[in-house]
Amino acid sequence: MRIREDCILREHYDVIVVGAGLGGMAAASLLAKRGLSVLMIDQQNKPGGSCTSFKREDVVFDVGTAMIYGFGDKGFKPFRFLINELEEPIEIIAHSTLARMTFEGQEITFWPDVDQFLDELGTLYPAEKEALRAFYDDLYKMYENIVIKNEVVVPPSEFSARQGLRRLLSDPLSIFKMQRLLSISVKDLLDQYFHTPEIVHFFDKLCSAYAYTTAAETPAVLAATMFLDNHIGGVYYPAGGAQMLPNTIEKAFERDGGQALYHHLVDEIMIRDGRAYGVRLSNGEEILADRVIANATVWNLYGKLVRPEHIPPERLAWAQALVPTYPSMTLYMITERAALPEDVFPWEIFIENRAVIDHSDLTLYINALVDHTLCPPDKLVIMAIAPNMRDWPSPEDPEYRSTAYKDQKQREAERMLAQIDQHYPGFSDHIETLIVGTPTTIERYMLKNGGAVGGPKNAIGQHMLKRLHARSEWKHLYVCGDSTVMGTGAPATMVSGVGAANRVLRDLRKPEYDIRKFPKQYVRFVDTPYTRPKVAVDDPITPENAHLVAAQCQGCEQPACVAGCPAGIDIPGFLRRMEARNYAGAARLLRERNPFAEVCGYVCAADDLCQKRCYRKSFAGAPVRIAELERWVCEAAGLQGWLQTDVAENPQRIAVIGSGPAGLSCAYYLVLTGRTIDVYDTEAQPGGQLRQMAARGDLPQEALNRDLQGVLANNIHFNGQQKPGETFDITELRHSHSAIYITAEFSEVLYDALVSLCGADWRDSVDPATCQVTSQPGLYLGADCPTVVEAVAEGRRVAVSIGRDEN
Repeated sequence: MRIREDCILREHYDVIVVGAGLGGMAAASLLAKRGLSVLMIDQQNKPGGSCTSFKREDVVFDVGTAMIYGFGDKGFKPFRFLINELEEPIEIIAHSTLARMTFEGQEITFWPDVDQFLDELGTLYPAEKEALRAFYDDLYKMYENIVIKNEVVVPPSEFSARQGLRRLLSDPLSIFKMQRLLSISVKDLLDQYFHTPEIVHFFDKLCSAYAYTTAAETPAVLAATMFLDNHIGGVYYPAGGAQMLPNTIEKAFERDGGQALYHHLVDEIMIRDGRAYGVRLSNGEEILADRVIANATVWNLYGKLVRPEHIPPERLAWAQALVPTYPSMTLYMITERAALPEDVFPWEIFIENRAVIDHSDLTLYINALVDHTLCPPDKLVIMAIAPNMRDWPSPEDPEYRSTAYKDQKQREAERMLAQIDQHYPGFSDHIETLIVGTPTTIERYMLKNGGAVGGPKNAIGQHMLKRLHARSEWKHLYVCGDSTVMGTGAPATMVSGVGAANRVLRDLRKPEYDIRKFPKQYVRFVDTPYTRPKVAVDDPITPENAHLVAAQCQGCEQPACVAGCPAGIDIPGFLRRMEARNYAGAARLLRERNPFAEVCGYVCAADDLCQKRCYRKSFAGAPVRIAELERWVCEAAGLQGWLQTDVAENPQRIAVIGSGPAGLSCAYYLVLTGRTIDVYDTEAQPGGQLRQMAARGDLPQEALNRDLQGVLANNIHFNGQQKPGETFDITELRHSHSAIYITAEFSEVLYDALVSLCGADWRDSVDPATCQVTSQPGLYLGADCPTVVEAVAEGRRVAVSIGRDEN
């Protein structure tokens, strides 16, 4: 293990996953379940990619993904498969209606019942009634062969020999039919049934809504899934916000030993002799692995993550020539409930011009209608999204955030609002909060080139098997995401992750994942509207409400609470995990920075530090109860809340003199790297000032005992009742140990020995950044830290210094 300033990493992983979108998360979690050591890296502060949420004053905004398919018990159901395979419960809202489209003034409701939907379409297009029935009958036959009879959870390019044979034997003719459907477009298919241009335009717009392509561009093989699966399989929403889906997957991933590294950007996938062997972060640090999975767009992979010198020119030209889906503009709004009529649908689509895909193809997502946890009952939180073909700067362009950029951003937002006002007069007058996301914003936060949310178009010529496969042309480098065979959308990208995981497992000759019957179902449907109990500021924290108290955190992008924490704990990170009941993951995250996390939950001056700076105080009058939650989750997680390590033993032996929080923290981190630690103290029991605090009643003895048990559980040898100069000698320790750390309380005791060893000016020769005595490499001296958390931080700093110097 390597102790970094902000986390602890292995020296080497079985697999590194670059990007924590749904595809990367699926691959990472499934590989971790098979027992592989997996590190997942993402530049954001949380997992999910496009399927994330952010909060503003207790209002939950979904970033992109807002309606999800694949949780039902019928049709295409990859998320049900994944959740069942990971054995992690999730609460899901099933929408009673699908969507409503206002198509050039005509309202069309997408009823779950196909017959009811066709009756409505037949009323609007009476000349095509019989053709509609015939079209959907044939669509169902196609859907039956593609989805129902041959249910799969991997892309067709990644079928194992057994899966391919099973599909061929079940219906050999369907293989040949699919090959034909790959070569013709949806428009070709529509022309076989319909003669009214208006209805062809209607389906053309459906293609753009589902696949970001026109009917003339979309392969006919996608028609059945696009036009039927939402009726058969249903439309769903994670209760509590889109973020709850990746949070749940993360919980399973961390439960099975996976590790996530957020706030870090991978700059390069390292390749030598045609083989991937790790990644280099933007700060220059290298992390090694046997295999790498890139959950990245084809344009970020070819020429960026994989440097041009490793790519044949023709292959690089192919990648750069792929046509992207259109960029998107997004408005995130809080409005009064009166902004929209009572009969509004959670999913409203507006098409003003059937002839082209342009900025007027606008969609509203209003999930607060079915999930009352997203905002107060008298408000609505709304996401509006539309294509935007304007020229926008990249995040690195000097024009980004210029006056011209801001003016264009305002104009485009006003144009979208004016369109909404046409359908809901006076809508803009009810807006209380407006946050505008441009294509540049999408590229900055989600690394979607040019703000193209769907990757390359899933169009004829660059669709299905002509896209990236799970196994790349570089050995040990695999790919998932919306640039691969499955293409665009949350279910598709998730399936691509299963395909990547299976490819890795196949290469390792380990069991792959496939459709099977699950003895237990982990997708739990909740009643609508979904609500959560309210928690008062003085309610005691219990197993029933701990996740609700943690959910009060707003997940600030630049959290002031972290800046105010001497240990630098990722406070939003551990609270986000608690909201998903990922208590073990939350406790482990705490103990990456502070092994005495439960103790500090009692003794840290939180009201003067993290809680004093909590953003929640500015609008709710009281901070999140960070300290209480910290101590609660450490106790609740038990032994599962400690960092797990199986590293090979390091031959170095380190001596620590002093068993207070600084000394034991240093010992704890060094033992995680495989070193053997000898701790010396004059007292009979370890703990130093912590035992004194417990004796005074300032700290529950049980909490101290739990933290000491976790810290001392590994290869730390405590030597009590040791007197310097009598039972041990510092000069002898210098010969028998690779390094020595002397905590502050023992500096005076060892004064004469230090003068003899280092000279009379030994106090002035200590580097404050590393605690090392500059004249004596391998000797580290502590400072007098006034609080427990500062002592813990020093112990960690010394461990980092020793690890860096002694490697």
